[in-house]
This record gives sequence, structure tokens and C-alpha cells, in this order.
Amino acid sequence: MTDALAQGSAEVRVDVVPVPRDCTDGFGEAFYARPEAFLRPEVRAATSGLVLTDPAAVQRGLDRLEDDLASGAWDRAYGHLREQAERDGALRLITAST
Repeated sequence: MTDALAQGSAEVRVDVVPVPRDCTDGFGEAFYARPEAFLRPEVRAATSGLVLTDPAAVQRGLDRLEDDLASGAWDRAYGHLREQAERDGALRLITAST
């Protein structure tokens, strides 16, 4: 992507877009500190990565998530994310100027 944009551009920048813990946009990474949200059908319906995935695979993941949340396994492994004010995940802003 950056190579294509660099042709004819003076500068191409790739900036990390941090996601705040309380992000309300509803895309997948917005729930890094609130995994319980994925157990809600309306959240899954608005998350393209889940909508486009095999429903049986999604259900297996949801079952595991629900079990891990109930047992505390998720919090033992990833609970630190609940305290993280923002997370640098996969989001990038790519800009090109001439």
C-alpha cells in the first residue's frame, strides 16, 4: 500500500491509531478490555470479522470465551488489558501528500 502511494507522493506516513479502552465505535478492537461485549448478539452482528466467519467457528469461540470469563481464566491471562487506557493494535492511518 505504501509503495503504491509513494509513487507520485512527496511523503507517505503510517501512524498507529491507539484505541481507547472506552471506545464506543463498536469495531472488533474496540472491545479489547471488554470481551463480554462479544457475547451480545448485537455486538457480533456489527463486527464484520465475526459476521464473515463461519458461524460454527464463531460459536466455538464464544463458548470458550464464555467459559473463560466465568472461570476467571480470561482475566488471569488478559486481565491487564482491562486496566490499559489505550491499546496499539492493528489500526493504522496512512496518509500521502504531494
